[in-house]
Amino acid sequence: MKEIKIKGAKLHNLKDIDICIPKNQLIVATGVSGSGKSSLAFDIIFEEGRKQYLQSLGALTTIDDTYKFDSIEGIGPTIAVQQNTIRQSNPRSTVGTRTGILTMLALLYSGEGKVNEGSDFEADEHFNPSFFTYNSPSGMCMKCSGKGAYYEIDINNLIKDEQMTLSDVFKHAEVTPGYMNVLKRRFNEYFDMPFIKLPEEVKNEAIYGRYENGKNSYALLRAYGNRHQKGEAVDDVYSLYTCDECNGYRVAEEARSVCIADKHIGELCLMTLSDLYRFLHTKVKLYLSTQIGKNLVIDILNKLNHLINAKLGYLTLYREMSTLSGGELQRLFLNEHLDTKMDSLIYVLDEPTAGLHASEKETIVSSVKQLKEIGNTVIVVEHDKGMIQAAEHIIDIGPRAGKYGGEIVYQGDISGLLKSESSITGMYLSGKKEIPLRDTSRYDKDGYELTLHHAKTNNLKDITISFPLHSIVGIAGKSGSGKSSLISDTLLPLLRNNFKYQIEENPIDSTVKMDSKGLDGMEYISGFAEISQSPIGRNSNSNPATYIGIWDKIRSIFANQKEGYTASHFSFNSKGACEECNGSGYERIWIGTQMSINKTCPKCHGKRFNEDALSIQYKDKNIFDVLAMSVDEAVLFFDDHPAILNTLTILQQIGMGYITLGQPTPTLSGGESQRIKLAKEIGKKRKGNILYILDEPTTGLSQYDISKLVTLLDQLVEKGNSIIVIEHDIDVLKICDYLIELGPEGGNDGGYVIAKGTPEELKKNSKSITGRYL
Repeated sequence: MKEIKIKGAKLHNLKDIDICIPKNQLIVATGVSGSGKSSLAFDIIFEEGRKQYLQSLGALTTIDDTYKFDSIEGIGPTIAVQQNTIRQSNPRSTVGTRTGILTMLALLYSGEGKVNEGSDFEADEHFNPSFFTYNSPSGMCMKCSGKGAYYEIDINNLIKDEQMTLSDVFKHAEVTPGYMNVLKRRFNEYFDMPFIKLPEEVKNEAIYGRYENGKNSYALLRAYGNRHQKGEAVDDVYSLYTCDECNGYRVAEEARSVCIADKHIGELCLMTLSDLYRFLHTKVKLYLSTQIGKNLVIDILNKLNHLINAKLGYLTLYREMSTLSGGELQRLFLNEHLDTKMDSLIYVLDEPTAGLHASEKETIVSSVKQLKEIGNTVIVVEHDKGMIQAAEHIIDIGPRAGKYGGEIVYQGDISGLLKSESSITGMYLSGKKEIPLRDTSRYDKDGYELTLHHAKTNNLKDITISFPLHSIVGIAGKSGSGKSSLISDTLLPLLRNNFKYQIEENPIDSTVKMDSKGLDGMEYISGFAEISQSPIGRNSNSNPATYIGIWDKIRSIFANQKEGYTASHFSFNSKGACEECNGSGYERIWIGTQMSINKTCPKCHGKRFNEDALSIQYKDKNIFDVLAMSVDEAVLFFDDHPAILNTLTILQQIGMGYITLGQPTPTLSGGESQRIKLAKEIGKKRKGNILYILDEPTTGLSQYDISKLVTLLDQLVEKGNSIIVIEHDIDVLKICDYLIELGPEGGNDGGYVIAKGTPEELKKNSKSITGRYL
């Protein structure tokens, strides 16, 4: 068949729609956030294509999906490249391991590597490839366990003054009173002595503990480790050190003794991908002696070339996957699929242009077209104007979000979309609607500011920069230009050290080392709020209601409806859970050990609760009905409960009124997670004068929704707060009071401040790349 035909699609907010989608074309599904795009593209097309393919192989029994749609024809094997399914937090997962290039280099060194003259290392002629990888016991540096860096207590940070006693140090570590008595007996006469005057062996025992009888005794390392596990910031005590054994190369001394063209594998892995390509092409190709080695280099060069064309040439093979943005992750995975050259598949992509500067997006559009041209159907969920214009077929879903969406507003080519009077997307693209601009900038050159001195983290080139306060400061620049290095890896750690700060629910371990001479002006703010795109919950039991803190209040309301009930009777994690599925709402069917399909629970039909919990009602709704409500619906339902209403109203104002209270948080995009965090932070009772730091908050937003976000950000500043936002979206950069642009390129060619000033000043600055698009 030449089309995918779907009849009666009614999942989530889809209004029983019928649709025919042409195959072997580039198709863009667009519409306001929450209109139903992802429900159609991912939850129906991708899931059904995967399921039918597995059933055809006999790997899966028939699953009844009639609750999603009436019928579907013409579907084929599907592959999804979606931001929230490819994020990883393991510091051992790097660009090199993910792309397979590290394994290929290890093979190259095992066959072509030569031991350095003068090295004490003696080896056979050939090496096992695992000898050159940091994830292998035979290859890793043992001191840092292959991470290239390690955290250690910094005595200079720990000891605030010369009079601080060992007792004071343990109190600072928040050791429990019961264990404090144990420590007092153990250290005896040293307990109330100034720490700096303690004998060296006593200091070491206090920090690292004492190993005896097969156990390690309690110590400061353990105390601070426990606090970190609970989600507390301990940056004021720990410092990240590059491993002095391997110098950050991650591999053991023996592996560093084996070279190709005078460089060991660790040196290659710390080169940018662009530099590595040049080195392999100009130096290594001349060095090789075997055909296997030559073929390996050709394959590595092909992979590198694809990554460089995807504007990822500034990355290194040792760059940790956990530190990549959603857009970087998607481009990495997109190129993996281009490398395979498979055809006759249906690809479903989730905003592949996210995280890209306006000057870089055309390359990604070309890559997506290439995926189609080798014989595939490509469906892209996207808001970017360039991607929409490149589409051969556009599906606009709406007209608005939640229950006000879920309909096909327009289907056809770009010219018809621009003429459509019913499409919000079309009206913004045609210029009939625009995001309002402020007449004047709030930037005051004589006002308060934060000044960051001599920042050299990652690729930053020893820059000193000031951030004006009580305004919106936009951080712009190409991918890899140093934006995250400046804000996430330098400014934020300095702020955390100065303020007592509770870190996010899912802290990401990273071996990025902050390098700066300090931050002035922190006395001008009363605190800060870090609002990143990291997930707000990693399991399906977490949802927006639990995250923003209203779930316990809702359960208490239901418990008060009938005597003998408690809040736990309305929890799918406790007494209220369905007995059949234990509150999950589905049965998990495993295909092998790595893949599973979820089948709706036959007893509760996906509602997660038992019959007893579902029998209790409040305002004619049971507990499942409430979780199924959108934020917009919940605002009306709980209008007489101010404690619940407050944060819900902020979510509504920020354009998140379409999400449901019970939506599992792992299904939220990075942009959605960030905006929910922003609503939660704004909802807190604060004194004001807070510095809000946001990382690409427009991810997943249409221009209609961006206008709501911009209004909220303006309100925050008008109330006396300050905002720093890392952003590529031109509409947001236009409304900033002040812009700082890094560049000129990514990686080693970035890290400079190439322009700064108001948007009007950047327009006139010939060095500004962003200014050309403003």
